[in-house]
Amino acid sequence: MKRFHHKYTLPAILLMLAIALALLFNGLFNLKKQTTLPPDANSSAIGVELNQNYGYVSMHELQANGISFVYLRSTQGRSYFDDDYLSYRDQILGTKLAFGTSVAYSDESTPQQHYAYFMKKVGTNMGSLPIMVVPAVSERRLGYIKQMAQFTGMLVNTGKRVMIDLPVKYKKYFPAGVLFITASKREPNKLQYAFWQYTTNGRVKNVRELEDGGVIMLAYNGTVTQYKQKYGQLTQ
Repeated sequence: MKRFHHKYTLPAILLMLAIALALLFNGLFNLKKQTTLPPDANSSAIGVELNQNYGYVSMHELQANGISFVYLRSTQGRSYFDDDYLSYRDQILGTKLAFGTSVAYSDESTPQQHYAYFMKKVGTNMGSLPIMVVPAVSERRLGYIKQMAQFTGMLVNTGKRVMIDLPVKYKKYFPAGVLFITASKREPNKLQYAFWQYTTNGRVKNVRELEDGGVIMLAYNGTVTQYKQKYGQLTQ
């Protein structure tokens, strides 16, 4: 049986092994804390959607850690308004972040009721990004889609760009020029989709409230030059 002839050889080997394992575990731990990036794509800009469930989130921390834009959840129907929408919007004014407003379209209010409540609560300061209209129900009845399209037309008439969180196959029901966002697993077609919701369980490094996952993250589906022309400079 082979023996170690130097009394320090075995302890040295064990120490090196322990150090290697420690470095490995430390690397895996830090990897879990890294900002979640889109798979299989080199996106020009990434962003997050925020709502009252996160509590206080520092916009300056978001900007310092590679986030270029933020979507703020606002209203749903004629009675729900996110408690933190206005405070988030005020914070953004002191940063270089672009922002947009998301509104959930329910099946319990008319397009006119949605629009009146949205304008009352949000006003004209909706951000430079397209207003994002998100279905509040899973059903895709034609009547529901047409009502959402009617609401979208009201928003378009304010002079704002609007983006719909639906497959592009519904484009024919919406006003000309309306954009679309998708939640596909792979980078979407740039001619069909303006933005990409690439995860609903992302994280942002060094932003305490967003480090543990559960964050909706989006990517601009275009080039750096296109993003800068439309929405401003990148922060990363």
